[in-house]
Amino acid sequence: MAGEVSLASVNPLANIGGGGGAGNIGMYLLVFFIAVVIIGMIGLLIYFKSVKKQYWIKIHVYRLIGNVPTRVAIYSAKEVPFGMAGDRLWRVASSGVWKIKAIKWLPCGKIQTAPSEFWYYIRKDGEWINFQMQDLNEVSQNMGVKFVQEDMRLQRLATERLLEQRLMNKSFWDKWGNTIMMVIIFLVIAICMVLIFFQFGKVLDKMIPLVQMLTESLARVEATCQPLNNTIGGTGLIPA
Repeated sequence: MAGEVSLASVNPLANIGGGGGAGNIGMYLLVFFIAVVIIGMIGLLIYFKSVKKQYWIKIHVYRLIGNVPTRVAIYSAKEVPFGMAGDRLWRVASSGVWKIKAIKWLPCGKIQTAPSEFWYYIRKDGEWINFQMQDLNEVSQNMGVKFVQEDMRLQRLATERLLEQRLMNKSFWDKWGNTIMMVIIFLVIAICMVLIFFQFGKVLDKMIPLVQMLTESLARVEATCQPLNNTIGGTGLIPA
């Protein structure tokens, strides 16, 4: 009927490849690969944004190592409602992207050392204590600590200036060289994939006439051999 609509007419991929044939398989695979890559990148971006927004708390953990309080790890945490009374706990996880396993559950910290940053000290019994740094000026005065001499301060300032000039003032390529190279590698890989799938489609298109020719040849051979077998069997002749 003229009013009926076929499935091929509403298929958005029906005209890909310029015509019918097995060569369209390569273009279908290319479209599928690109769709998977785009959907995966969007999903990862949404996941990264969600994780970064939830785990906004940075926890610096210290403990005594060699009689010196040393920072041993930096974790991230998020607030999780607990109970029906409005209480909250912190779910502490690693500082990486994947937050599958909870390292520790802590009460909400009260002492903040920086925006969204809290310091914890691990005692001998393993308990994590929220703490803050004391006033070093007051502590040094109470301990009777002697400050460095003026020439030592000048030497430290000169050393800091040299380090800043040689190491800290990086060029554009030093800052963005790795990022540019990664983008170039990704573009090269994407172009190679497009060329591979495109050439694969052309190869399949060229193989169809060859397969048809082989099929016709086999049919002709079979048609020629069949009368010959009938003739030999009817006359009783023995082939030489």
